[in-house]
Amino acid sequence: MEKFARPGDFCPNPACPDYGKPQGEHPKTSKSSAKPGKAFSATSAKPAAGPLRPRPGQSSTANGLRSTRFWKPWPFWAEGSRISSWSRVKGHKEETILTWLREAAQHAAQVEEVLMADFHVKRGQLDALWAYVQNKGEKGYIETETSGQFWRSTYLDMDSRLRVARGIAKDETQASIEVFRTLQRRGHPNAPPPTISDGWGEIGQAILEVYRVVPEYQGRGRPPTRKKPGRHWQYVQAIRQKDEQGRCVGVRSQVVFGSRREALELLGRSTVYVERSHLTSRLFNGRQVRKTLAFSKALGMYRAAAIWEDAYYNLVRPYKSLCIPAPEGSGQRWQPRRPAMAAGLTDHI
Repeated sequence: MEKFARPGDFCPNPACPDYGKPQGEHPKTSKSSAKPGKAFSATSAKPAAGPLRPRPGQSSTANGLRSTRFWKPWPFWAEGSRISSWSRVKGHKEETILTWLREAAQHAAQVEEVLMADFHVKRGQLDALWAYVQNKGEKGYIETETSGQFWRSTYLDMDSRLRVARGIAKDETQASIEVFRTLQRRGHPNAPPPTISDGWGEIGQAILEVYRVVPEYQGRGRPPTRKKPGRHWQYVQAIRQKDEQGRCVGVRSQVVFGSRREALELLGRSTVYVERSHLTSRLFNGRQVRKTLAFSKALGMYRAAAIWEDAYYNLVRPYKSLCIPAPEGSGQRWQPRRPAMAAGLTDHI
């Protein structure tokens, strides 16, 4: 069974003569001895040439890439720094950095699955935003399965602002289906959580695709065979009304599933939380910004960046709207909280 290596357990660089040996057995090298643009070994007085790579068949967490020095870039990338900028400043190759990001996303996805395995959403908001992959929206570009315009749907818990699920696909309906399949795998195996979204996309069809069931036979007539929505489902659409100039002049609430009074009382009439989360997403993740040179060049890296961004959003960054009064004697007025803390998934970070 693989175990996580603690920072500085052993040298991770194959080019170093002390590769794989515990760091405690050798004197450490000061950072001042490492030349700019070269990989620096933590256990050798001589800077090692070439990028730092994991051993074949072994993840970065098992060979020392979890060292504090290697994890320094992660918050910067989650806060909007470009990989190309970090490569120019620190001297690491972009391919090496992308490998780190890909592996970090794999570990973040595993942590996410464990924390949210049984998480139950009382009420949530669903919305999607689109971005380009492999192009920046040039005219006449041919859409393919791995390039062109992609939609990213995000499901947000209204009470804790936790990003519970995401889906990435060629259209909003397919991305929403991926979201509800994730919710079905976690805390909602039998019925969707109460949901509100905007009027775009076929969210109702996505819910039916994942959750619809055959009604129970009541003992009279022919047994039902057609799948229908459940009795206690709640789904509301907040449809924007615009004038001739395209400006929003109002919002009309349409209840698709459930009692109108109960659904509106529980879910409200807007999707303000998830839309504000999308603004944060565009600030965090440069790949979400349209028609710039920061667009993703590969669909796999677009997905990896989305996973890492959600993990940082849920577990690392505190938000003012989630602050609670600090305990007496702490010297602070407010105690910062992350969405995972507000949701009860963790008690500290």
